[in-house]
Amino acid sequence: MYKKMKLEGVAKIEPDHLGDPLEAAVNRSLRDKYEAVVDKTLGTIVAVLGADQIGEGHILAGDGSIYYNVIFDALVFKPEMQEIIEGEVVEIVKFGAFISMGPFDGLLHVSQITNEYISYDEKNARLVSKDSNKSLGEGDKVRARVIAVSLNEKEPRESKIGLTMRQTGLGKLEWLEASDKTGAEAEAK
Repeated sequence: MYKKMKLEGVAKIEPDHLGDPLEAAVNRSLRDKYEAVVDKTLGTIVAVLGADQIGEGHILAGDGSIYYNVIFDALVFKPEMQEIIEGEVVEIVKFGAFISMGPFDGLLHVSQITNEYISYDEKNARLVSKDSNKSLGEGDKVRARVIAVSLNEKEPRESKIGLTMRQTGLGKLEWLEASDKTGAEAEAK
C-alpha cells in the first residue's frame, strides 16, 4: 500500500553544493540518501516529495559538509498482510509466478494459483491448470492477496512477499471477467 508520510532525517550538503539554493541542495541530499531505502517498519521509500522544515545547519570538525535536521514528505510503499493487490506477471518459473507490485515482486506459488493441479509448460513459459485448462503467463494481469511479508533492509532484493489467488474474487483478471459474465447470464435465465 502506498502512503504519504512525514519523516525526519538528516541532509548532508557537500562543499560542492554550498552555493546552491538551500532547499534544492537539501532535497537533492534527501533523495540521494533515502529514496529506494527499505525499512521493515516503513516499507520502501519510493520518492522524497520535498523538505517541510529545515533546521539549523551543523558543521562537524574536519568535515567540510553542513548537516541539517529535516522533516520531509515521502511516498512510501509497504505491502500489508491480507491486502488485495493487482499486478502483472513478470516471470514464470517451474514453482510459480512472480507478480510485479510497486517496487517489489511477489511470489505466487503454484499451490496458491487455483484449487486445480498446475503444471509448468516450459516451451511456452506458462503455468496451466489440469482440468479447466486455464493458463498464466508473462504479461497477464492478476488480482491476489498478500499472505507473507519479509522485508530485508540490508539486501532489499532478498525481500520476500508471498501471494495467493485461491479465494473467490481473486485470480487472473480474464478469469474473473469470464466468471462475472457466466454468473450474469445464469441470473438472466
